[in-house]
Amino acid sequence: MIKVLIIGASGQLGQSFQYWAPHFPGYKFLFKDLPEFDLMDQMAVTAYFLETSINIVINCAAYTAVDLAEKEQDLAKKVNTDAVALLCDLSKKHQFKLVHFSTDYVFDGTANAPYREDHPVNPIGVYGKTKAAAEAIIQAAAIDSWIIRTSWLFSPYGKNFVKTIFSLLQNKEKIDVVSDQTGSPTYALDLAEATLKAIDQNPEFTGVHRYHFSNSGETSWYGLAAEIKKLNHSSCRVNPVTTVDYPTAAARPKYTVLSGEKIKKEFNLTPRSWESALEACLKKIK
Repeated sequence: MIKVLIIGASGQLGQSFQYWAPHFPGYKFLFKDLPEFDLMDQMAVTAYFLETSINIVINCAAYTAVDLAEKEQDLAKKVNTDAVALLCDLSKKHQFKLVHFSTDYVFDGTANAPYREDHPVNPIGVYGKTKAAAEAIIQAAAIDSWIIRTSWLFSPYGKNFVKTIFSLLQNKEKIDVVSDQTGSPTYALDLAEATLKAIDQNPEFTGVHRYHFSNSGETSWYGLAAEIKKLNHSSCRVNPVTTVDYPTAAARPKYTVLSGEKIKKEFNLTPRSWESALEACLKKIK
């Protein structure tokens, strides 16, 4: 039986893997997270792999506070970059394969068509830089690995934009939402399911591979909020504002739509629309 270790099990993506794990009976899943499994505790993590034989590590652990990362640069680097370097070293020693999640924020947002996996990275904020650095480390380590970039993650779990807007619509008369940043929302449950389906097709994968996965279609943060309002039949007014009107500590890329053609072609995985995924998510939140 293939043993799969999922790190970051309590986050929204980690919980999504927990949801799908029973549907993949050919695998033994181990779920780990803070405080008992701390990727910044090199000795403890090293000891774990000496004691436990693992075939595949799925790394869902990440520092994702985009604005706070501008202040907490060292912490963001430790979690998003240094921890990945440790996993690469351990992969070489213990021969496990690594599935690592990255972000649309490795791109600068100046493209005018969906980003392909081979497009040069050029992050404009600390968060994106730490994630791009991790990608480079995996590439240089040349371990058997998948780097799966995703964007605008939402789910019924943890903290995310959809849950925040859902709450605000119930408690406010009016909210302002940025309308000039465009991306592809991704339902964490769809991402976890697609990842496990891809692994199930090729559990013995070799080499370093990059993939993009998001739900199909594109929208702005305002468009996403407006759809939540529509599905909830909310009376709250949702007003579009510009990035200039809504300044944040970290610069945001203007356009980060990801092309999902590669993962579709290699694994026959065709994600549903973000609108359909959003509707499914809201039913679980309610």
